[in-house]
Amino acid sequence: MAEARAPQKSLPKINKVDQAYWEGAAAGKLLLQKCKSCGKVQFFPRVACVDCFGDLDWIESKGTGKVHTFTLVRVPRNPAFKEEVPIYYINVILDEGVIMESRLVGNSKEKVKLGDRVKVIFQETHNPGIKLPCFELA
Repeated sequence: MAEARAPQKSLPKINKVDQAYWEGAAAGKLLLQKCKSCGKVQFFPRVACVDCFGDLDWIESKGTGKVHTFTLVRVPRNPAFKEEVPIYYINVILDEGVIMESRLVGNSKEKVKLGDRVKVIFQETHNPGIKLPCFELA
C-alpha cells in the first residue's frame, strides 16, 4: 500500500511576465510595473499597461501601505496550513496607489483594523528560490 504524502503548500508558477517580480521578491524587493508612456503604476504583472497598452518598466515599491480590507480564515481549505490558523488575508493599498492581495503576519495581526499601516516582509517557502511578500502591522 502506498504511503500518503503530507499536504504541500502551493507555490506560484513563475512565467516570463512575472519572472522579474519573483526575482525581486527573492532579493527582498517588492517590484511594481510602471508604464513608460503614461506613467501608470500597476499590479499584478502584465504584458502591457492596462490604460494605454504601453511598454512597462519595473520599479521598486516603498513596501508600505494601508489595510483596505481583510478576512480571517479559521479552517483552511489546504490542510498544509492548519498549523497557521487563524490566517489573515488582506488587501493593501500600497503607497504607490495599487491594491495588492496578501497575508498579514506577525504577533499583533489579531489587532488589525481597516486603515492600519502595514509594511512588506518576505516569507521563506519550501522552495529556496521563492519568497512570498506578506505584510505586518507597521
